[in-house]
Amino acid sequence: MGFPSPVCDHEDMKLKISVDPEAADAAPEKRASSDAPQSPFERVLDEVGGEGRYQILLLFAYLLPLSFYSPFGSSSLLLMMTTPDHSCRVPGRPSHVSEEEWRNMTIPWEDGADGKLRLSQCHMYNMTYSDALRPGPSYAIDTSAITRCQHGWDYDKSRWRETSVSFFNLVCDDASSVTTIFSLAVAGNALGTLILSILSDRIGRRPVFFLTVLINFSFGLLNMLVPTKELFAAARFLTCLAFFSFYQMSYIIVVELSSGHLRGLTAALSFVVGTVGVCCVTFVAWVLAHWRSFGIACHAPSIFFFLYWWYLPESPRWLLSMGRVEECVAIMKKVAATNGRALPSNLRELLEEAKADEKKTASMRDLLRHSSLRKHLVITSICIVIFCVVHSGIMLNLHNMAGSELVNFLVLSVVEVPGNVVGGVSAHYFGRRLTLGLTLTVTAVFAGLATTAITDRWLLVTFCGLAKVFVTAAVLVVYMQIGELFPTALRSLSYGTTSVAGLSATVFVPALVSVGATDRKLPYYILCGLCIFGAAVSTLLPETLGRPLPQTVLQANHIGQDESFWSITTHWTRRKYVPIGEATGKEARNGTPSVAAETGI
Repeated sequence: MGFPSPVCDHEDMKLKISVDPEAADAAPEKRASSDAPQSPFERVLDEVGGEGRYQILLLFAYLLPLSFYSPFGSSSLLLMMTTPDHSCRVPGRPSHVSEEEWRNMTIPWEDGADGKLRLSQCHMYNMTYSDALRPGPSYAIDTSAITRCQHGWDYDKSRWRETSVSFFNLVCDDASSVTTIFSLAVAGNALGTLILSILSDRIGRRPVFFLTVLINFSFGLLNMLVPTKELFAAARFLTCLAFFSFYQMSYIIVVELSSGHLRGLTAALSFVVGTVGVCCVTFVAWVLAHWRSFGIACHAPSIFFFLYWWYLPESPRWLLSMGRVEECVAIMKKVAATNGRALPSNLRELLEEAKADEKKTASMRDLLRHSSLRKHLVITSICIVIFCVVHSGIMLNLHNMAGSELVNFLVLSVVEVPGNVVGGVSAHYFGRRLTLGLTLTVTAVFAGLATTAITDRWLLVTFCGLAKVFVTAAVLVVYMQIGELFPTALRSLSYGTTSVAGLSATVFVPALVSVGATDRKLPYYILCGLCIFGAAVSTLLPETLGRPLPQTVLQANHIGQDESFWSITTHWTRRKYVPIGEATGKEARNGTPSVAAETGI
């Protein structure tokens, strides 16, 4: 499982899939007369084109293919760890007795987690075998004595020819190994996200992206070839180190090269294409129906992303934060040439000015030292923890749902498309803060309703699907807020910190889901309670609709200081904001409306 990291300023959420490059080139001039003053780097982007052919190519030739592929690594484990229906293997079946009759003769009945009777998966009647040369049956069944499975298990192969669970026999007494493997995978994801996020702020987004490609390809294939469950768990831990950062690095590179207007389209398209990728994972699993071939098909294609080595640029914002102006100039020349724009005569002067804004002087200490940043980091981390647990809980709990895991997985994946639309459109028109609180509240309602439909497969899938629609919307919105609340030098670290918090919490999700094996209602009660708590906590975040992205720690620290708790900002009531130092004659702060902006002076 993995979450994208949108940094969005939804000035235009019309979600036009077909973008006219000529119109995109002309957009900056049109906005210049109406928008508030911009940061130095934003002015450079306006000159060379912040949403022209270069950005469109980067979006469609780089980010969207990665968005489509990303779920093949992050979601494949959930399917290859499917536990097929199984029962004890009992040798000695006579040729005139069918397999079904033999199971009914040798396997006792017991109550399932849904309260219905089923054949036991882990027990059999005591069997006594006699000399086959003697007349009469060569076995005796003692229905008064029940034992654990003595000869292995027979697995249902109607959906999967083999899964990793059936290959390693991770059932009955060893069923807890499934929970352990899922927990190790999540732990690897959390650790990798933290390490790679810090590394990307030190050595750059580009080299870290190719490192994640290498990890995904090499350890992903190794994971499919190991002979024991211990090596399988270890290889999965290593593979998962790169899952989140694989997408995160690519997203950051694109949005840091794009204007605020294009970020909305970028976030929406990457989320939707990622959802299409999740659906295709289901199709590949259905066609191959074998965990090894399915895993190889999911990880082998990542080798093609090394082709981007010759084309992918480094983030110019990161280059400026490190003082590497000359490399940034080279990238800006390429952007201007591709977009058919003339370089500004004072390009170096503007970039030197931007370097002062972007210069890397911030660290984790700044996140914790400044009161507003500290508050925003804690609240967004709590929200991400809740989202990760609820999102992962709904998906992992599909193993406790009746019917085909592939069908359930597909349904619960498809609903992310309307979820992204709901989140994006609502955040644009009704603000981030109001949208986040309402979507979490509605998620809690449907999670609660799921407890009433445990024995009705399609009603349960419907309630879970609707819950996932709104939690997906909430995920999109809170990632917008993270990008809009933290400054450039801390943006990647903020994503990494909040994501590590969320991913670390999901280590406990497999244990939560395992409770559903005995009481299928309990996981949904817990998810409902978490959503209610998250809805309350999210109201403590400030509204970021219409605010420019903060460039410095000082700008980010002032966000929200002009708002009261009860204020509600929408698309129709938002005010214009100017970066600190940009206002003339009036005190203005990033996130604080200037008098000139409000009065037109």
